[in-house]
Amino acid sequence: MVFQLCSRDTVGLISCSDGRKMDNQIVPSIKDVLEKLDLKVKLAETIFQRENTPFSGEPKERAAELMKMFVDEEVKMIFDISGGDSANQVLPYLDYDAISKNPKSFVGISDLSVILNAIYARSHVATLHYQIANLTGRYFSEQRKLFHELFMNDQQADRNFLTFNYSWLRGHGMKGTIVGGNIRCFLKLAGTSYMPDPTNKILFLESLGGGASRMASLLSQLQQIGYLQQCNGILLGTFSEMTAQSYRPTIEELVLKITDEFRIPVAITNKLGHGADAHCLPIGLDLSFT
Repeated sequence: MVFQLCSRDTVGLISCSDGRKMDNQIVPSIKDVLEKLDLKVKLAETIFQRENTPFSGEPKERAAELMKMFVDEEVKMIFDISGGDSANQVLPYLDYDAISKNPKSFVGISDLSVILNAIYARSHVATLHYQIANLTGRYFSEQRKLFHELFMNDQQADRNFLTFNYSWLRGHGMKGTIVGGNIRCFLKLAGTSYMPDPTNKILFLESLGGGASRMASLLSQLQQIGYLQQCNGILLGTFSEMTAQSYRPTIEELVLKITDEFRIPVAITNKLGHGADAHCLPIGLDLSFT
């Protein structure tokens, strides 16, 4: 999988989950920044909310717009700028064989975790957990430098996605293929053919909202479907509400307790998740943490 953008390449913007409001300035802001990076931008027909609904289009329509971008030879990378709840509506309407034959990076976070993992599970194409809106946020200078180093540095043949610091809660090393994302959204895939097999995987988890009881419930579901028993380790990103409200038990305590019998390695970083300073993590690529 090549994660490479060159000057004058075209990238796509789309909303496969809940659409953006028409008066939201984030879309023109992102477009302006990408054009200043010497990239051309193609907008999907499914970006903004329609007809007093939260959706940018019907599920089939959103899926069709995404497939247009995958088969469009001009589009080199696809950035989903949405979030919310409805991304899993499009999963049955995606052509996973066509995605496999036209591999390119699909990029998003939060509710897009369902699409990131479904594409990997069904097409064996790696995706990227990253929020393109960070290029316009509080840490825009650092984020634009990171974007350039990851995607526009033609001197770097092999991309190093371990651009963030992490520490160990248990163990001192793990390696495997990264799966996961937002814990609530990732679990929408449970029981479906879109859920990646946990064998030899590193499970990445993060969350925007939710307190200790919700996180305990979601972690229990991961245990009950066999994920925690089979993965090679866990990488925790930020759990925004848990940290902001100083909820107890902490996410670290909850994860260590529920995985105690399995003794799998657990690492943590504050540079992956919903923060404006968050870095990028590939879903579906092998990484080694030491």
